[in-house]
Amino acid sequence: MLSIKKRKTYLKFLGYYKGTIDSKNNKELTKAYLNLQKDYFFNKEDMDSIYGPDTDILLQSVYNVKKYSKNFDIKKDKLYCRCKGKYCTGYPAIIDVNLVKNLQSIRNKFGATSVISLLRCKVWNSKQPGHSNTSKHMSGKACDFQTKVSSTLKGRKDMINYWFKLSKPNYGYCNGYYKSRWSKGTKISKGMGASVHCDVR
Repeated sequence: MLSIKKRKTYLKFLGYYKGTIDSKNNKELTKAYLNLQKDYFFNKEDMDSIYGPDTDILLQSVYNVKKYSKNFDIKKDKLYCRCKGKYCTGYPAIIDVNLVKNLQSIRNKFGATSVISLLRCKVWNSKQPGHSNTSKHMSGKACDFQTKVSSTLKGRKDMINYWFKLSKPNYGYCNGYYKSRWSKGTKISKGMGASVHCDVR
């Protein structure tokens, strides 16, 4: 987990903490934990002012999205697990920095980008059609998304090929095409519709 000093640094960047950046616990820090939890967690029982593993994952995810993107927002863009607290806190893994950077690059190049699925807990992932038990959605390293060009196969291919010019690309696929670090070709993925899946190492 993050050190107390780093927690304060992250929370200050996000506007939750205004005190001194040091290694001491204080009431203002505890209040910052609670306010962060209230803004992002879905279940009241998770809003306990305690800095445990779940809050550590939440803080790092919120920080990564705010720090490394220009106009993505966890709530507005629904980057959380879509179970919405039914099976997890909504944040089963830290959203990867490289994924955030690449999504911002996609939005910059192709315009409005709608996130269909990013974080998934194991239970929610298991309920998705055509899911993989090793899906990178469960580790915060994958995203399914659409843009204004994704309605055509050419547009989807353009996005996947562009993804491989970005930071630490691993795999990308859509209905009609796939590309990995090792190969590329045709892929039938009917359940994807106009969406594109891309992930990072």
